[in-house]
Amino acid sequence: MKKLSLLVLMAVTPCASFSAAVYDKGGTSFDAFGSIDAVLMNDHASRDISAFNGKNNNDNALLTRVKLGIAGRTKVNDSLSAIGYSMWDMPTGNHGIDKIKARAQYVGLDACQYGILTFGRGDTAFYTVAGTTDVFNQLDQIVNDYYTLGSEKPSQFMYSVSSLGWDVRLSVQTATSDVDSKNVDIHNGAAFSVATRTNSGFGFSYGINYTDFQYENDLTKVSYFAENINVMHNNSNTDDLGFAYMLRPSWKIDKGIALTYGNMYEGLYAALVGTVTKYDGFTNRLYSYEALLSYTFDIGITLCSYYGIKRFNGANIISNAVLSASYQIAPTFKIYTEASFDVNSKPERYYSHEQIRNIALGENKILIGAQYSY
Repeated sequence: MKKLSLLVLMAVTPCASFSAAVYDKGGTSFDAFGSIDAVLMNDHASRDISAFNGKNNNDNALLTRVKLGIAGRTKVNDSLSAIGYSMWDMPTGNHGIDKIKARAQYVGLDACQYGILTFGRGDTAFYTVAGTTDVFNQLDQIVNDYYTLGSEKPSQFMYSVSSLGWDVRLSVQTATSDVDSKNVDIHNGAAFSVATRTNSGFGFSYGINYTDFQYENDLTKVSYFAENINVMHNNSNTDDLGFAYMLRPSWKIDKGIALTYGNMYEGLYAALVGTVTKYDGFTNRLYSYEALLSYTFDIGITLCSYYGIKRFNGANIISNAVLSASYQIAPTFKIYTEASFDVNSKPERYYSHEQIRNIALGENKILIGAQYSY
């Protein structure tokens, strides 16, 4: 599972199946955790996975991915604890991640029944909806438009509270720039979600995510949207920044709903997610639909199937079926395989030829990997 639910993350539980208690004394605990993956993949998969996007050849390759995290908690009194959390992608020599990258990094207060308040970098409140299908070890979810600017946002305030079977979250993002190196400035943003779960295992969540863009009369800042804008307006020059600047979006809104049953890695787990995304100035809305079914056997084998489509102007611009299998050989070690198959998608209806090539849209991807967690 790429991430745990935000509810677990906010409680500063290590996001690996195994962790090392570095210190635990006098009301203060400190844990270190992480994982090391070795993955053999075809070139289409390596271009799809953000951690390996620096790979510039067309050959299959055995690549590595390393994550490292720390989490701390100090009891202030019986109803209040101070918390801290940080997780990084470490340099691996793959030419895809040659610098340390912070995935999540925040400090905050856990006031028990009064909620949790954190400050720093992390997932927005909308991840409560989008994250219900984020279960694969390596293959990125590119169907839901929420992920196009990265699910983890810096400069963020997050408040969450759980009571009477309901979980409510609110996140507010302050100014930042160059999100995930995509050359787009975000002026600010906010997200809200509400979720509940029945005793029988069924879950429901609804969320809304708002992002406000900033350009400051700089044509280069519109380059991230330029290719899509020019394609949707039938402009043959997909690099035309002037035309794109006139039609640039000033904001985007994601609205989504998710239905789930069970818990991942605990027998049967199923999820249905629907999201609609509106960019200010775009000719049409983007719609995404996802369905996931997984089952974990007592012997540690997990089988998972997924189908997702992303639609724009009446066409399936992305249509992917994903199959995966994993075997938890020991609490700290597992092997897995994942494969994504294109199902008659038409990415050229929204993406430029360069975008299609860069992340291998419309191509089949397959990988096999081993993971050691600590």
